[in-house]
Amino acid sequence: MKFVHITGGPRRALAAALACAALLVALAAGCGSQKQVPATVNTFASVGRTIRSGLGLTEDGMVIDNRLITYKQGSLRGVLPAVEPAVVSRGNKDLKRVAITIDDGWNPDMRIMKLFKDEHVPFTAFVIGGRGVAESHPQFVKAMADAGGEVCSHTMSHYVMRGKSEDFVMNELWGCQRIITNVTHVVFPYVRYSGGAYDKPALDWAGREGYWVVNWTIDTRDSTANPQVDAQVNGTLAGLTNGAIILCHWGGHNTYDVLRRIIPEIRKRGYELTNLTGLFEGTPYLLKGTATSGGKKTGK
Repeated sequence: MKFVHITGGPRRALAAALACAALLVALAAGCGSQKQVPATVNTFASVGRTIRSGLGLTEDGMVIDNRLITYKQGSLRGVLPAVEPAVVSRGNKDLKRVAITIDDGWNPDMRIMKLFKDEHVPFTAFVIGGRGVAESHPQFVKAMADAGGEVCSHTMSHYVMRGKSEDFVMNELWGCQRIITNVTHVVFPYVRYSGGAYDKPALDWAGREGYWVVNWTIDTRDSTANPQVDAQVNGTLAGLTNGAIILCHWGGHNTYDVLRRIIPEIRKRGYELTNLTGLFEGTPYLLKGTATSGGKKTGK
């Protein structure tokens, strides 16, 4: 498998080509033909295949800005290059950047989504695949992506990934990823296990599948019982440091009020708010367009 890494001018040209091709396909489907187009036809998938063929790309997709763009259907196993197993709880210490990560998806306070959009805050979301979240509400996944969020796997069931079989963990990783990517057509090389808990097998399997396990530097405490907003805000701000990863939850306690207060203060203190991709600039924890011979993929 080969990846092509595209940035800058070529990336913009590709985006324009995708948009034009999609428009042409849509117009062609509506003109000069009386045949009923089946509801299951994925116009963009056919456009993707055409462009991939023209560029000599594989079915898996292309790496653009450290993320895999793919129109692959069904199982996504194998689309990411293997990485050295690692638990990452902080980004680049040399850059004055902070990332907000937001988990789960139960009972989401949509004021948070509006806040991110209105304040132009990049963020990374770790969403649950099943249990009434992503699979049941694809529009929620789309809303996160449309708001500028990086949408990543938080496993299928949100069960703790300690003491589980390999088959179970694989289903958790890739089942969730398939649901997300069916909506976003993007794969990020990050997973967060429930509670940040893992054992060595679960960590090793994640690395083999191309995922870094991402935990956090600062907990807003919005998943604890009866937290006080002032204490949450003060505790979060006290922990600010270069490369900090902030943890909060879509259905957390006081999450909107905490974020509404800390976002301007973080910026006032000279930190740039970014997503995980921005936070990991200058570190090994970015998806590169790499592959090795012999069919075994590796990433750095």
